[in-house]
Amino acid sequence: MAIRGMENIKRTIAKTIIYRGSTTALLFALSWILTNDVYETSLITVLFNVIATAIYFFHERFWSKVNWGVINPTKTSNQIR
Repeated sequence: MAIRGMENIKRTIAKTIIYRGSTTALLFALSWILTNDVYETSLITVLFNVIATAIYFFHERFWSKVNWGVINPTKTSNQIR
C-alpha cells in the first residue's frame, strides 16, 4: 500500500500541463474533423483549454487538501486500518 500526503504545487502544475497537452491534441483533432476550418478549430481549442486548465488546477488543489482516501505518512502500517 502506497503512503501519500499532500502533493506540492510544482507537481500539480506538471500534471496539469501534461494532461492539458494530451487533451488539447485530441480536441484539436476532433474539432478539425468536424469543422474542417483552421480558425474555428483554433478558437474552440484555445477557449476550451484556457477555461479547462483553470478548472483542472483548482480541482487538483481542492482534492490535495481533502483527507478522504489519503494515508497519513506519519502513521506506521500497523496503525493504518
